Amino acid sequence: MLSEIRIKNLAILDQVEITLEPGLNVLTGETGAGKSMIIQAVHLLLGARGSEDLIRAETEEAEIEARFWTSPREPWISWLSERNTSFEGELLLRRIVARNGRNRCYLNDQAVTLKFLAAMGRELLSLSGQHEYQAFLAPENHLVILDAYGGLESLLQQFRQVYQQWQQLHREGLDLEKRRKQWESERELVSFQLQELLQAKLHPGEDEELAGEQVRLRHASQLYDAARSSYDSLYGGKSSLLGTLTEIKKSLEFIAQIDQPWRPRLDKLGEIYLELEDLAISLRDYLRSIQIDPLRLQEVDQRLELLKRLQRKYGPSLDEVLAFMEKGKKQLIQLDDFEMQQEEINQRLIQVQAEVLRLAQELSKRRHELAPRLAQAVEGEIHGLAMPRARFFVKFKEASDSDESDLSLHGRPVVANGCDRVEFYIAPNPGEEPKPLTKIASGGELSRLVLGLKNILAQEVGVDTSVFDEVDAGIGGTVASVVGEKLQHLARNNQIICITHLPQIAAYADCHFTVEKMIQGNRTVTSVKKLAPTQRLQELARMLGGANITETTLAHAQEFIHLAQRPLQEGVLQS
Repeated sequence: MLSEIRIKNLAILDQVEITLEPGLNVLTGETGAGKSMIIQAVHLLLGARGSEDLIRAETEEAEIEARFWTSPREPWISWLSERNTSFEGELLLRRIVARNGRNRCYLNDQAVTLKFLAAMGRELLSLSGQHEYQAFLAPENHLVILDAYGGLESLLQQFRQVYQQWQQLHREGLDLEKRRKQWESERELVSFQLQELLQAKLHPGEDEELAGEQVRLRHASQLYDAARSSYDSLYGGKSSLLGTLTEIKKSLEFIAQIDQPWRPRLDKLGEIYLELEDLAISLRDYLRSIQIDPLRLQEVDQRLELLKRLQRKYGPSLDEVLAFMEKGKKQLIQLDDFEMQQEEINQRLIQVQAEVLRLAQELSKRRHELAPRLAQAVEGEIHGLAMPRARFFVKFKEASDSDESDLSLHGRPVVANGCDRVEFYIAPNPGEEPKPLTKIASGGELSRLVLGLKNILAQEVGVDTSVFDEVDAGIGGTVASVVGEKLQHLARNNQIICITHLPQIAAYADCHFTVEKMIQGNRTVTSVKKLAPTQRLQELARMLGGANITETTLAHAQEFIHLAQRPLQEGVLQS
């Protein structure tokens, strides 16, 4: 139950506090007094967009706070547990809307997201206004209403999760097939390129090795002559350097025997001799390795030309050519991978698709079972609202062009909400053919139908508090009294908050508030006042006769109150 609502700096609502009671709470007042802003405050708690225009002039933010007394129930008790939020029978919802567009939302003084606050609000309170009436008219919402009436949200959520899995797998399969076809078109080229590279028998660093060999082959004669000359000078000739050093070494040995300080110099000469001897051996081996081979030079030239051609085609360096070749190998293997992946996806698709169709069939079966029950329940409601012979129908519709899907169940496309499309029809009077709700001409009939539907849904989902804004649209006289009786009846089990312009409805209130607009200083402010019995009589008389309240209007108002307080006649209301 909504026990208190506090509104601050919302348009003409400077500071408004309303303490509500169980049963039927009615708010009345002149047009423009601020009743619609109270409803706007409730909308904001339920997640409506908060704009700068709603904030009272010369203030920086608007604040709405609602206090509920309620018993614990799912799903919101689990939501509180997940956030470690305590619950002791009271919930305090608060939203602050700032001029910079930012929202601050709190639940029991713990910061929460706007989405969470709105979800909690919808669990505690149901709001019916002109916007909601239009939502009931829209055929796309009728399936949602049917599911809500039957409590199918859990089954629908389960279906949607599996359906989303199917969609994802379906997209993956289509993408894989697209990539496979694209690869198939490129396969011949990749096979040719890979064959060319494999035949070349490339190995890393080959180009650098061949470039060095090419230089040596081109200068083989000069290299041989230089190496031969150096070798002969060092070792091979009669007057070779190593022969001369041998004679010098003998002389120094003689000197070192007599003059010991020359011993180190002799050792140094020995080291030099060994290094030169090693150099001579290297030159000898190098001479043996030098090839003067025009045929080999031709082979190297041709091989280097091949490598350069491959580099021009597949990469600026040999390493990149080799990387291109490895990529080609993987691409050729990829086709087998495509086929394996496709087979895996197809197997999963078969399983998930079977589950989607099973859940869609279960949903459809439950909906077809619910449809006549909902129709009967709605007729029971509207028959008690002065539409005693009206008939209500839930019709299942054929698929439209927009319902195209790759899945179908018994010829019906399966989409995100299952395989059903429904639309509500009504025949308000005997002899009339049922027509879609959008064809209803009477605003009064629509108001009563929405009142009946909201009552049914409120009972199904267990909402404690229902707010009705302008439930009196398009009605008056006897019908207004019947609507008042219906609201009074609903208030036996639920808290009802109703904004009305009709005294026939206001007379049924358990608690009556008046909304007044006044000027304080240079500013317009709105006040909400709970009426005592005598004040209430005056307000009903005003609603009947305007500013000039007479004995007649007072007596008429008293009669309304007297009639509203009578016990309900058996059979007047069918709930």
